[in-house]
Amino acid sequence: MVISEQNKSIKTDQPMLRYLGVLALICLVYIIGNLPAALLYALLPGPSSDLVLALGEAYGHSLSFVLLMLPWVLVCLSFFPITKLLLGWSFTFGITNRSKVDWNRILFGFGVWFVISIGSFLLTKNEHVLYNFNFEKFIPLVFVASIILLLQCAAEELVFRSLLYRIGLQFLGNAWLSVIFTGVVFGLLHGSNPEVQALGSIAFVFYIGTGIFLGLLRAIDNGLELSIGFHFANNLFAALIVTSNWQVFQTDALFLDTNPPSFDWTDFILLFGGQLAFFAICWYRYKWNFQTINSTKF
Repeated sequence: MVISEQNKSIKTDQPMLRYLGVLALICLVYIIGNLPAALLYALLPGPSSDLVLALGEAYGHSLSFVLLMLPWVLVCLSFFPITKLLLGWSFTFGITNRSKVDWNRILFGFGVWFVISIGSFLLTKNEHVLYNFNFEKFIPLVFVASIILLLQCAAEELVFRSLLYRIGLQFLGNAWLSVIFTGVVFGLLHGSNPEVQALGSIAFVFYIGTGIFLGLLRAIDNGLELSIGFHFANNLFAALIVTSNWQVFQTDALFLDTNPPSFDWTDFILLFGGQLAFFAICWYRYKWNFQTINSTKF
């Protein structure tokens, strides 16, 4: 594993209290980011209903989308000042073990997973998937979602695959255990998403499995670039290409899926088969080997 000279100078072993301080501040920022949505939801007349649906019906899908993503946007913008202050991390160290952020890796990860997602969608599309294109709503959505979701996905990767991964690495002493640890935490913290209510506990298979997969990308590639690209493609696809009335993203996407909520063997095979294909492509492209993850020390 090649460690850049800039990253070698950063102290990686930190007292737990410093890490807890960072997590506490990030949680505070996240709570503050939720206040606008909570306030507008509280002002709605009539009996309470699902927050995502209620905000969408009252304020429109675009505004409700921004409100729901605002906490993670603020987390992304505050992550680097907080970790710089308490841990001495640089911008680069928060994202990668390389001497500089590899933006081409982000684009590559995004492009590969977006293409795989399009292919999976075309294979499973049926008569219950309705064309939903509205030019006046869709074009602004492209710009808003592209910015908001890039920040949201980067924030989740920074928290789970940078901060929590390094905490796990330091205190568990093993990269594989840290990958599993961050994947499980990532999955469980998505338990409040509408998908879990609609699909039941099977949704955790998707969230935890994907969390472990993203952690593996981070560990074997020594950085967050590919996981950010993958995560951004996954969420942007859900926001722009196909939405449903039971998922967390309620947007004016190109298609509306009116199929009943389900996660069957076909979905399982397409999802994790797609992730395996993504991993194989990256393995070939970047000439990976598992010695990298076994030697991860930061």
